[in-house]
Amino acid sequence: MSLFRAFLDLVAQPLTVGRQHQPRKDCTDPRILVIRRNRMGDMIYTLPVLHALRRHFPQAHITVACDPLGVPIAQACEAVNEVIILAPGWNPWQAALSNAARLQNYDWVIAAKGGFDRRLAVLTRLTNAAIRIGFERKPEKASPYYTNPIALPKDPNEEHQIETLLRLLKPLGLVKPTEFSVNLSLKLPEGAEEFAAETLSNPPFDESPRFMLMNFSSTVGLKFREEDFIALAKRILGETDLIIGLVAALPDQQTAKEIATCMASTRIVDLPTPGPLELAALIEHASFLLTPEGGAAHLAAAMDKPALVLWSEGPFKKWYSRGRKHAFVHAEAGEKVIPLERVWNAVQPFLPKKGAGADAATTDWPEPPPEVNFLS
Repeated sequence: MSLFRAFLDLVAQPLTVGRQHQPRKDCTDPRILVIRRNRMGDMIYTLPVLHALRRHFPQAHITVACDPLGVPIAQACEAVNEVIILAPGWNPWQAALSNAARLQNYDWVIAAKGGFDRRLAVLTRLTNAAIRIGFERKPEKASPYYTNPIALPKDPNEEHQIETLLRLLKPLGLVKPTEFSVNLSLKLPEGAEEFAAETLSNPPFDESPRFMLMNFSSTVGLKFREEDFIALAKRILGETDLIIGLVAALPDQQTAKEIATCMASTRIVDLPTPGPLELAALIEHASFLLTPEGGAAHLAAAMDKPALVLWSEGPFKKWYSRGRKHAFVHAEAGEKVIPLERVWNAVQPFLPKKGAGADAATTDWPEPPPEVNFLS
């Protein structure tokens, strides 16, 4: 036994004093904890794991422990019984001990991240669960953190995060996890639906049910400029009868408001959304979403809505949005800016013809990139 493993065992033992349930390896009604850190998109692509657990263990009590940005998505997943918000703490060890003290009553714990993360691994070990599952760099060796260490795919950037995370279910007897159907479904709360209904009852949406959403926010350096968003919006207004709703994350909502004001059109308006589920409710009613890669694109996939996604950088195969009617415009190697004409050409299949009836629907969807296996 390594000294570090002995140290973790020593630290973990006092945490068991206050627990109410003795961990079990074999049970039909397990208490399952899924720990998922990071942002909203990370939680969205953990949804297939949660739905698969519920499908195969219908009597389970499933808890998600996550950072604040993932909470709304976890709460909107019908497979989940309980959500625990992880406290940041004033240093990693203090945070691990503080959070682990609240996570002692689980039989099985899954560290849901598509790679090895020592901070997450330590927290998982300190839960003292009978079964602890997570990715290890060298799974053939005894892990100080996991009872069931899992090998990563040979090239993690060549496999989507969904399939990578589903590998974590194999120790629970689900021997072909990557063959499960991918379920990204969310149940929007009543408050989010009421927000969308109220928003869409006001001008200009009360005059026409057909609108698109244009999102400005991205978690990476965006290679489509603000002036190009404006130029694209002008073309769409000129060529179609669509109304355009401008949406953005909280830090960018003032920019969306300024753009809507400067364009001075009755058919373009900024739509400040208080949270991701309110945005999801608007996406549910929109004809399509135009967005950079990131959380909004993943929300559109969860709501099964069309989207044109502007991809600036990052491992595409690992993180592309898994919507059935999503298309992508990529920045080519060495490009600092995605050309406006490339985006204009890509958006054509999403646009209804000017003067088309309110019930007209676009069906000529772009073919997916050849390297992407879209859902059927």
